[in-house]
Amino acid sequence: MEVVSEFINIRKNQANLLVHLATCADLADAFNDSYEPGIYVSVNGEELKKVSADAKVSEIADLSGAKAVQAGYEYYTPQECETSVGELNPANGVIRVLTEKNCIVDDAAKKLLADRAQSCGKCVFCREGLIQLEYMQTETTQGRGKMEFLDLTKEIGEAMCYSTPCSMGQQSARIALSAMAKFASEYEAHIKKKNCPAGVCQAFVMIYIDPTVCTGCGDCMDVCPKDCIEGKPKFIHMIDEFECDRCGKCVEACEEECIHITTGKVPKLPDRLTKVGKFKKKRH
Repeated sequence: MEVVSEFINIRKNQANLLVHLATCADLADAFNDSYEPGIYVSVNGEELKKVSADAKVSEIADLSGAKAVQAGYEYYTPQECETSVGELNPANGVIRVLTEKNCIVDDAAKKLLADRAQSCGKCVFCREGLIQLEYMQTETTQGRGKMEFLDLTKEIGEAMCYSTPCSMGQQSARIALSAMAKFASEYEAHIKKKNCPAGVCQAFVMIYIDPTVCTGCGDCMDVCPKDCIEGKPKFIHMIDEFECDRCGKCVEACEEECIHITTGKVPKLPDRLTKVGKFKKKRH
């Protein structure tokens, strides 16, 4: 018997018996007559615990307000999670609940980037496939997504599932494939409507100063790390949207609560420094 803590070439070891450490622990319990059937899971980053394979996902995780559930290496809809843990079979024991505040595209991009860091890089399909999948997800979150990315993701992801020798590429591809297949509307919103439904992707977020409320105090200018807010005392301040990185520090600093973050339309704003209280008069 050999204990290995690295990626295994599954095809090369087809003739061998591969046993997970959790299975070894169960075998040890069985030999000691203390075995209890179940599946090890960690819900939303909590401590690993063993639950009954017949337990419903909704019984061990709060699905109220859920947009999606990551179980193992795939995303599922809340409706799909009205089943048992055993049927869902979270391969790595991870169960995460994503709400409307989570962006599926952004989440998938971050997971693929993390997988790229873990990949050994020896397998062409895994190495190049992960680069392409992560690139397309990231481009989509940054407002540069294309509809052809959906077909490319499917083509590359499916090729990785069949062509990579270890589970790294196979399972990583399922992240992108399940995200795209089950939450296609979220991808289309990013690509066609240039909008992130969750308001997470900063490329689609606008920050503006309400000219009818701004008092020209300068507090926002003092905290802006990009120095992209123009203004002077008693004049309505303006944000340079091209320089702004949407960090939100100005929003927190404004006691008048006149700085807003939106993914929708921005109201008419002054195009030059205007005295406080004069903007509405100028529009009439």
